[in-house]
Amino acid sequence: MSRLNKFILFRILWRSNTTVPDEPKKSLFQKLVDHFKNVASDYKDVAIETAKDMKERPIKSGIYISLLTTSVVLWKTNPGEKEYHARLTESVTDLMLVGERIRNPESVAKINQLSSLANDGKLRCYNIGICSLMCLKSHGPEVKLYSSTCKYINPHWTEFYKTIVDVGIFGKWIKLEESMKDFDINPGEWNEDGQPNPNFKFFNSSLVSWDMKLK
Repeated sequence: MSRLNKFILFRILWRSNTTVPDEPKKSLFQKLVDHFKNVASDYKDVAIETAKDMKERPIKSGIYISLLTTSVVLWKTNPGEKEYHARLTESVTDLMLVGERIRNPESVAKINQLSSLANDGKLRCYNIGICSLMCLKSHGPEVKLYSSTCKYINPHWTEFYKTIVDVGIFGKWIKLEESMKDFDINPGEWNEDGQPNPNFKFFNSSLVSWDMKLK
């Protein structure tokens, strides 16, 4: 056996007899401390890199921050189905407190239509995070007709936009708010010159006038 082979054999035998001291076992508390330290270190590195990138690209960072802030505000102020029905009830109450002569006919007609649909259960709310969609259904939840349960005769998803009744965003329902604009002004009561309209008639076909009539 050559000297080189003897040296290699000696090294192998020496390593096999050498024992590595065992590391001391850590307690559960110490493991948790080490884990949170590693997590904090990772977040610190990410924050440092993000701050450095923001300084190098201020315009890009400003756009990202604006989009993130807007998304958070939209999500926090997104109105839901309860807010819609509450606002609709409030609109009906507002119209009831206004005399029939000065109610806006367009507001009355629109609120009557929405109230009728809500009473029949034909309104359905879809919450998509940053806004909500109030959509029209062909049947109420209690109707179990074939036309309401068969998926093959229901409207295609590409026609979904046709069923949208209102859009809720920034804490308000757009169409509902537009319907109540100038609800206490009847444009037919006066002429363009400011004089009373002699041909003016009451708008009696209203669902919200029954309890306002004096007997």
